[in-house]
Amino acid sequence: MVRISEEAENLIKKFQKTEKQKEFQYDFFVDQTKYERWEDVEIGTEGFGEREFVVKKEDIDAYVECTQEKNPVFKNEELAKKTAWGGRIAPPMFITPVVFWIAGTGSGSWIRTPGAINPGQKIEFYEPIREGDVLKIKSQAYDKYLKRGKRYLTYYSEITNQRDELVAKWWGTLILPFSKGEEEHRIEGARK
Repeated sequence: MVRISEEAENLIKKFQKTEKQKEFQYDFFVDQTKYERWEDVEIGTEGFGEREFVVKKEDIDAYVECTQEKNPVFKNEELAKKTAWGGRIAPPMFITPVVFWIAGTGSGSWIRTPGAINPGQKIEFYEPIREGDVLKIKSQAYDKYLKRGKRYLTYYSEITNQRDELVAKWWGTLILPFSKGEEEHRIEGARK
């Protein structure tokens, strides 16, 4: 079984600050046999994330720190109260680690596939994320195709909060590595 190096593991542990970071299985090789596989995904299939994400102050603080965010609406509650948002909000891309955390080994777990390549994402934001929000995801297998001998998979996801308000729509695409024998996936005319 492939594992991350001890040096990488120690470095990750050094920077883990929040409860969720410490609980998160950052070594995607550990549960890889539980992840959805390209060849098994049926377009139109819907599912929900493995768990919900309760947004805590420490989660936003850690994200703002690691991204070196400078915008005061993400950092300063008193200043943020004077803005159109009426209080502190999380940076929009805070949604990215949230999705990985919620997916776990359930529906949408293919995003954790070791060796996957990210050719691009499309995210539309609707409601800001605030401390105390409870985020959940409903996903649908949207598209899968072969292109230049590579396996692409796109899921459409809706992220909502505890009031069932739409927080974001996400079309996530990855190029997934082969998970079965190479012979089963040989594409006529593809380069070797």
